[in-house]
Amino acid sequence: MDIQEVQRKIEEAKQLVGGDPQDPFTQIAFREILHILLSESAQPAVAERVGKGIERILGMRVSEFLAQRKISTETDRVVAILYHQFHNGQESSTKAEILEAYSAARTRKPANLSDVIARCIRKGHIIEAPEKKESQKAWQITQSGERYVEEQLTP
Repeated sequence: MDIQEVQRKIEEAKQLVGGDPQDPFTQIAFREILHILLSESAQPAVAERVGKGIERILGMRVSEFLAQRKISTETDRVVAILYHQFHNGQESSTKAEILEAYSAARTRKPANLSDVIARCIRKGHIIEAPEKKESQKAWQITQSGERYVEEQLTP
């Protein structure tokens, strides 16, 4: 990839994100969009592979999805649950919905789910959803969280 193509991708990311460049959320969005644009140019085969992987999880039970992943920590499990729910049409999830997924997967629930969610947020894998869901806080997976599941928690 040459310098002109990189500059085009930077400009495209700026246009897609818009907003105030000083806003931290705009900066995060810009970084994520630019990463996607650059990686799509560099590795079209990865995007195709990820797309096929997503097709496989549609309709898959959460227990089966988690069993197929290399999950070693509670943060991995929460990110994987949100990934599964997102790719099955659920934009965001409340604590109750995350705990339901633990029950459905017949997995021991964490002693302090709030702490696990906070660690996921610090890692940049999830964010608080902009809107409450049924008057409760909800969380959604970030693009870096999706990449983490797709690349690090591979079956």
